[in-house]
Amino acid sequence: MAAFACLALADRRTASPSQRPKCRVTLYRRARDIMLDLGFTPTQTRMIEDLKELATGLRDYASEAEDSGSVPSTVRSELTRFGLPGADGFAEGVGDPVAFCLAAESMAWADAGIAYAWLASRQVAWIIAACGTDEQKAKWLPRFASDPFLPASLYMYEGRGIAPSESQTEIRRHGNQLLVNGYKSPVMYPRTAVVSVIVGRDEDGGLTAVIAENPGEAVIFSSEESGRRIGMTACPSAIEARISDLVVPADAALHSQGLLKALTTCRMVHAAICVGTAAAATRYAGDYAREREAFGKPIIGFQGVSFTLTDLYMEAEALRLSLLDVATADIDEERREQRANDIISSANQLIAHCGREGVQIMGAAGIVKDRPQERVYRNAAVLASIDFDPLNSPLVVR
Repeated sequence: MAAFACLALADRRTASPSQRPKCRVTLYRRARDIMLDLGFTPTQTRMIEDLKELATGLRDYASEAEDSGSVPSTVRSELTRFGLPGADGFAEGVGDPVAFCLAAESMAWADAGIAYAWLASRQVAWIIAACGTDEQKAKWLPRFASDPFLPASLYMYEGRGIAPSESQTEIRRHGNQLLVNGYKSPVMYPRTAVVSVIVGRDEDGGLTAVIAENPGEAVIFSSEESGRRIGMTACPSAIEARISDLVVPADAALHSQGLLKALTTCRMVHAAICVGTAAAATRYAGDYAREREAFGKPIIGFQGVSFTLTDLYMEAEALRLSLLDVATADIDEERREQRANDIISSANQLIAHCGREGVQIMGAAGIVKDRPQERVYRNAAVLASIDFDPLNSPLVVR
């Protein structure tokens, strides 16, 4: 029923009044024909509920994380005890992208910056587990298992809406070594990463990636640290990274088979953080609206508030189903990437809308720093810019 409600919501927003009844019937039939499996396993359901409850309790540490530019030790220890997906560095394999996405979404209920500090590390672990050689896995996966926030950088995004398969970074053979040249934006843990994965194209134009350690002066970062950033400072990042003649050994190359799928999964987990942040912001604004009274009753009783919150929360629910479908669908990888582009575009719009509407509903209380809504509003702008395609998503700041 949740899927039907979400489809009907999409219909109501996109169809003209004369078209809505016909479109709604079509959408209901489409949902019936697809026969989506909307259920989670008992383990996944328990993880969602318990992790979301834990993350909500850790929300009090978000300001400390933002001010210090790192994840507080209390948060680290609590999440280590919980046992997040990938706690073993994905040494047991990458066969459960659903758990990866759900964990990221639930962690976002604490703070997007904290969630992304974890995600930046686990993205690299996921790719090494999926595409690394036996030697690479033996060297790095135990390191990821030892620290859930091990500083690691995934050089995947190139700004300007370039998907991984369209990467313009060059990775060429140079004697017995590999030479890397290109541009990436953004990059997490620019100065402190102990290991990085750089995505690019080889001499034949095929997608490839290498593991890099201590790139040194071959990588120049700009607009980094928190001085020019408005949010998500718990996860250090640089807006730009320019790679010039970075030399890595030939055995630093990852297997190309399965690489695009692994990268798309990492992008879907990014979208999951957007969904979790948006859903948490909407729920928080809803809880506030139940307590705040105007004209003798809680403001959630007014349609202008309740309808807005309901629409946003249903959009988050629908988007979760869509991104999990992309992560698990039995389709070719080019098609998966195309669908991922659409999902990420929607996630960018959703987080922007939820951040803005939450502040508007709460009024002056929404911009007070001791409430999470103000931080969500700032985080939303950063989240929406990480994997943003201006040709696919006409993001408008209102």
